[in-house]
Amino acid sequence: MSTWSSMLADLKKRAEEAKRQAKKGYDVTKNGLQYGVSQAKLQALAAGKAVQKYGNKLVLVIPKEYDGSVGNGFFDLVKAAEELGIQVKYVNRNELEVAHKSLGTADQFLGLTERGLTLFAPQLDQFLQKHSKISNVVGSSTGDAVSKLAKSQTIISGIQSVLGTVLAGINLNEAIISGGSELELAEAGVSLASELVSNIAKGTTTIDAFTTQIQNFGKLVENAKGLGGVGRQLQNISGSALSKTGLGLDIISSLLSGVTASFALANKNASTSTKVAAGFELSNQVIGGITKAVSSYILAQRLAAGLSTTGPAAALIASSISLAISPLAFLRVADNFNRSKEIGEFAERFKKLGYDGDKLLSEFYHEAGTIDASITTISTALSAIAAGTAAASAGALVGAPITLLVTGITGLISGILEFSKQPMLDHVASKIGNKIDEWEKKYGKNYFENGYDARHKAFLEDSFSLLSSFNKQYETERAVLITQQRWDEYIGELAGITGKGDKLSSGKAYVDYFQEGKLLEKKPDDFSKVVFDPTKGEIDISNSQTSTLLKFVTPLLTPGTESRERTQTGKYEYITKLVVKGKDKWVVNGVKDKGAVYDYTNLIQHAHISSSVARGEEYREVRLVSHLGNGNDKVFLAAGSAEIHAGEGHDVVYYDKTDTGLLVIDGTKATEQGRYSVTRELSGATKILREVIKNQKSAVGKREETLEYRDYELTQSGNSNLKAHDELHSVEEIIGSNQRDEFKGSKFRDIFHGADGDDLLNGNDGDDILYGDKGNDELRGDNGNDQLYGGEGNDKLLGGNGNNYLSGGDGNDELQVLGNGFNVLRGGKGDDKLYGSSGSDLLDGGEGNDYLEGGDGSDFYVYRSTSGNHTIYDQGKSSDLDKLYLSDFSFDRLLVEKVDDNLVLRSNESSHNNGVLTIKDWFKEGNKYNHKIEQIVDKNGRKLTAENLGTYFKNAPKADNLLNYATKEDQNESNLSSLKTELSKIITNAGNFGVAKQGNTGINTAALNNEVNKIISSANTFATSQLGGSGMGTLPSTNVNSMMLGNLARAA
Repeated sequence: MSTWSSMLADLKKRAEEAKRQAKKGYDVTKNGLQYGVSQAKLQALAAGKAVQKYGNKLVLVIPKEYDGSVGNGFFDLVKAAEELGIQVKYVNRNELEVAHKSLGTADQFLGLTERGLTLFAPQLDQFLQKHSKISNVVGSSTGDAVSKLAKSQTIISGIQSVLGTVLAGINLNEAIISGGSELELAEAGVSLASELVSNIAKGTTTIDAFTTQIQNFGKLVENAKGLGGVGRQLQNISGSALSKTGLGLDIISSLLSGVTASFALANKNASTSTKVAAGFELSNQVIGGITKAVSSYILAQRLAAGLSTTGPAAALIASSISLAISPLAFLRVADNFNRSKEIGEFAERFKKLGYDGDKLLSEFYHEAGTIDASITTISTALSAIAAGTAAASAGALVGAPITLLVTGITGLISGILEFSKQPMLDHVASKIGNKIDEWEKKYGKNYFENGYDARHKAFLEDSFSLLSSFNKQYETERAVLITQQRWDEYIGELAGITGKGDKLSSGKAYVDYFQEGKLLEKKPDDFSKVVFDPTKGEIDISNSQTSTLLKFVTPLLTPGTESRERTQTGKYEYITKLVVKGKDKWVVNGVKDKGAVYDYTNLIQHAHISSSVARGEEYREVRLVSHLGNGNDKVFLAAGSAEIHAGEGHDVVYYDKTDTGLLVIDGTKATEQGRYSVTRELSGATKILREVIKNQKSAVGKREETLEYRDYELTQSGNSNLKAHDELHSVEEIIGSNQRDEFKGSKFRDIFHGADGDDLLNGNDGDDILYGDKGNDELRGDNGNDQLYGGEGNDKLLGGNGNNYLSGGDGNDELQVLGNGFNVLRGGKGDDKLYGSSGSDLLDGGEGNDYLEGGDGSDFYVYRSTSGNHTIYDQGKSSDLDKLYLSDFSFDRLLVEKVDDNLVLRSNESSHNNGVLTIKDWFKEGNKYNHKIEQIVDKNGRKLTAENLGTYFKNAPKADNLLNYATKEDQNESNLSSLKTELSKIITNAGNFGVAKQGNTGINTAALNNEVNKIISSANTFATSQLGGSGMGTLPSTNVNSMMLGNLARAA
């Protein structure tokens, strides 16, 4: 006979034997259940329809003659049952006694009758009298003030809940009538529920023993595949972590005592094969020292009945148990303790600063971890039992009833655990809340505000180096620093857990004073009238007697008041809604008589209102109104609308410190100097500081708290039409944003800085000073004596009519002037194009390959060894007297030659392609222009005239040393003197430097002199001297320039 045939025969034999055993067990069970029922058979059959109707409901049965006045809240129990929808049935005592006798429920308050699941009122009443502690355990979440009725509801609904778990899927009405395994299961579940409730009530503190069990569990799990990390974390749970001295451990220990007692293995003599078949041996190997068993009744009657113990079956059991254990559940347990430890360490610092809220939060997570560890460990053990049993009975004919039975009982216990967890966690949270109430009653202060105070003290300690440096950074004697302590997650979490979110604010603002690198502990005398009221939006530092910085160190929430209300939105859900009554502006009164700096860049001026597809993001704007004093002030603006009244002095407004949007600065309608309207586009990629409403969620078991609060974020506005509008009064100088800005000057003097971005600056009328700064900018001076500085980038500078000073800076720039004035054109680095006008111009190409065109008038060109390949094209008149100054060349180092119609000069040390100066069309005849440079002067003052060169090239048109064409005067002082006169006349007139006064420009004279010095010293002849004078007023005279020329010539 083949192996396969043998296996089939053996399987058939085993199946027949199992069938006989099952029938035998069924007959015994049926006979046992029918015992005592025969006397009530007619009543049971007559109640068949009632059973179908009420078989899955819980009924509170009360004898009609029972005296509830002697019980413990008996009438409260009746009322609670009615409120919960549980049927209350009054019956004759004889009828009740028959039911008790027939179904074996005489000594229990919970049982089965033909009515279904039944709570027997007298037994329940007596039980509550005997075990009053059960009311405290199950009802601890309700607090001391809750009525007896509510406690009774909690007790009955709890029993109802756990019964629903264990009896799910069981058709009780059929089970009661027909008997069989389902009825046995139901009876066992009800019996165990009664036993557990009783044991929980009588529980004692066994928490220390449980600590050891968790640690042993961790050691065993560490060796299990894939669970090593979990095991190591569980071993870190020390005995102190589960100390019975903590909050709420009286409840936890009672629960553990009852559950572990229910799992005591009564049949210690059960065979090893029986344990293996049931899955207990393997589950013990994985779970460790936590006892997992069921009653001897279940073990003897079900699990030992013919279950396979072969190797494949054992492997199936092992794998099923492994899947039943949830590593994530134990990681959550360990995370609770780790979070408690983490917050506890964090709390130590703030406890020293006067706030112990973090310690309370740590205690909560410590106790929540204890509760979670208890319930998770036991639930995992239950899962292992159920999984092992199901796997072991997979091939048995009696497997389905066994699996159903064990699953039902483990589900019942899990239901009790889950029902008990929420009251325990709420009990812990309530104790913490009481501590907060006691503190507030003692100190008369908001507990959570005290937490913000402690956070701010820590901020001052941590940021002292930065905060104390602001005086020096902003060049003021004193700093008034405003800091917003924003929403704190730990403080918010504590408020949520304790249900006190309505007593919490979104943060708190603080004012601190720094002087000479020190924090002033008390408000200085001259700040006696400092006002900072974030609820009204008022700031006043007008009484300051020193130069002062007003700075918002961190983003400041919009002004206004907050209110909160906590409401319940579900069975376990609560939300604390925030209502903000905001102000529409900040009003700042600045220092009266001293210069000050106002850094508003962290002022939040947009509060988010709503979002829609059609309109995008919508905001409530808070306008800034700032009244400055009579000193020289600096104002750094934020992204919202502003109204600046600068007062006397030279005042500067900055838009470049933060993202302030695309600017259009318009002074064309100004009737007085310093008045501008500014429009700012805040759409597109512009990022703004906006105030938003956020929420923080915290959980206490099933209870979830949502707290709304104000916070801020730096983000794109999300509104294509969002704009800001500024009005500037008495502002002398404006620095643009880092985007593409447009400046429209007034008819008065304007001082504009483009900052970053490709900007358009138009000075219009007036003697303007325009700075392109970074980017490819276009600067137009228009009418007036203007100063134009291109800065970095490829810029276009148009001086217009008047005496203008143009400096291209780095990049490939184009410089052009109009009219017949005196102009200075400096190319700087890069390949530049310089176009003079009909007047007398100074053209200095600087480094790079430049093109210089002087136009009409007597122009002055500069060339040096670092200039690169330059081309000069002078289209002047025959009466012009143009000059070329070779700043660091002597004639004996230069070669000159005629190339086509051009005169070419280059150093005899350079190649043909580098360091070449070409004077275009020098030799061209027959047109109306004079393309010659009338005089060429070297660094020694030796002079070469156009006539000399013309005569020589007629006779010997070849390359030769330029010295051969020069006049014989060596280092002729008179030649240098004529250069001094030319330069002095151009420089002192260009850009109106010569009449610059403090009241008109506000530009530091030393800075202007530095710019002039750059022009002069670019010719090496002038490099060893500086313009004299450091005060304001008229710049140095021609004699100073003469001295420079003479000294440098002699030095050469």
